[in-house]
Amino acid sequence: MTDAPQQRRNSVLAVMAAVVVVAVAVVLAVWLTGRGDDDDSGAVAVPSADGSGDRSASDDSATPDGSLRTGEPLQLLPSPMGGQEAIDALGEEDLERVAEINNTTVDELRDLLLRDATLLVSPSGRLMYEDTMTPPATSE
Repeated sequence: MTDAPQQRRNSVLAVMAAVVVVAVAVVLAVWLTGRGDDDDSGAVAVPSADGSGDRSASDDSATPDGSLRTGEPLQLLPSPMGGQEAIDALGEEDLERVAEINNTTVDELRDLLLRDATLLVSPSGRLMYEDTMTPPATSE
């Protein structure tokens, strides 16, 4: 009868391990689905190279004394846009702003927008890529 306590202990450990795995999976799922802008258009946000991509999309421009000023969220575009349409809609001043937000130059940004049809500018000025992959057909 010494096997019964061992089996019970193994069962309890297995249940505890399963609960931990499920809890971790739920936390990861919530964390991964709750990130990014509210521009949910099937696109993937691209953080800037300096790691500032997870900051809120507010107007963080520097004041003359070098400090940051925060305000209302940026609304540079009515919807995500790419290519020449985005360049025209933004204009020179907002194009400079988008380049600054994404840690790039205006020339590099313009070149990327014209070369890559999947690159979009979100309404808040963040760059993102449109997911054009279609899921494989399922046979039922």
